[in-house]
Amino acid sequence: MNRFQYVTAAQLGRLLYPRARDENRYVQRRLRGLVEADYLLRLRELPTPRIGSAPHVFTLADKGRRFVSGCGDALPSAYYRPSEERAKAEDNPFMEHTLAAVDVLVAAECLCRDFRVSMPRLLNERQLKRSSIRVQPAGRSEAPRMAVIPDAWFELTAVGGDPVSVALELDRGTEGQKQWRRKVACLTAWAEGPYRDAFESDNLTVAVAIPSAARRDQLSTWTLEELGQNGSPELADIFLFTDASLVTTDPFELFFGLCWYPAGAADPVSLLDPLPEAPEQEAAAAAVPSEWGPGEPDEPPSPPAVSWALMDEDEEVEREPE
Repeated sequence: MNRFQYVTAAQLGRLLYPRARDENRYVQRRLRGLVEADYLLRLRELPTPRIGSAPHVFTLADKGRRFVSGCGDALPSAYYRPSEERAKAEDNPFMEHTLAAVDVLVAAECLCRDFRVSMPRLLNERQLKRSSIRVQPAGRSEAPRMAVIPDAWFELTAVGGDPVSVALELDRGTEGQKQWRRKVACLTAWAEGPYRDAFESDNLTVAVAIPSAARRDQLSTWTLEELGQNGSPELADIFLFTDASLVTTDPFELFFGLCWYPAGAADPVSLLDPLPEAPEQEAAAAAVPSEWGPGEPDEPPSPPAVSWALMDEDEEVEREPE
C-alpha cells in the first residue's frame, strides 16, 4: 500500500496471491479487516463494469502511515488529508490513470518475484511531482519552461545485465497532436539535459502504454515528426509504444516479449534485453498449480517477501506509544 499509494483488491491479488482462484475474496476480507482497524482508508467504488461488481480503491490511513513509518520505511509524502484523498478518488480520469500506472508497477514486481530481475529504485507520480524538473522544450525557444513529470519512473535489473531506467507514460487517447508533440519536446530536452544527473542514470526508455494499435501508430508518427523537427531523430529508439493489456498480459511477455514499437518502426522489440539464460526452471515452478482453489481455505499460502527501495526519504511520522 505504501509503495503504490492506491490499489484495488484485484491488483493486490495479482501481486500477493497469483495462484488463488477465489475471485479475490480472501484479499477483500483482509482489506476489510484493515479498514475496520483504521489502517486503511476505503475510497469510493470505481465505475461499475459490465460484468461483476464495482471495485473499491484503498490507500493508507493515518494509523497505517504511522505503522509503516514506525517500521522504518519512508512514506512517499508526509502530507495526508483524508478529505483530499476522497476528493481525488471522485475524479474518474485521475483515478483510472493512476490505477493504470499501478498495473504496470504490479506487473514489474510480479516479474521480479518470478524471474531473475530486481527493481532497485522506484519513484511514483507523487514523488516525481515534488521533485519535478523544468526544461525548455527542445526546438521551441519561444515556449515557456515546463515541468517533466512521468507517471512513474523505475529501474529494472536482470541478473548479469545493466540497469534499465523506465519513464512510464500512460495515454488514454485524450491528447491531441499539439499536446503530445509538446510533451515529446519536453521529454527530449529532459533526456538530453538534466535527467542523467537528477536520476543518476546513464540510460532512459520512455515506455508509452496506449489503448489501441491505431492510437499507437498515431503517437508514433507524431513523436517521429517532433523529433525530426527539433533535431533529435536519434532519440526515436528511446520512445517505445505498446497497446498490450497491462492487466491480462503475462508480466514476462510484457517486459521481455516483442510487444513494444520504437517511434516510426514497424517491427516490435522487447522492453528489456533477454535474460542471460532462459528461465525454464522458474517458469516451470510458476506453472505448478496451487492447491488453494475454489474451496478457499481459512488461510492461503503466505505472500512472498518483497523488496522495494523508495528513493524519497521524507521526515518520518511519529510512532504511536508502545
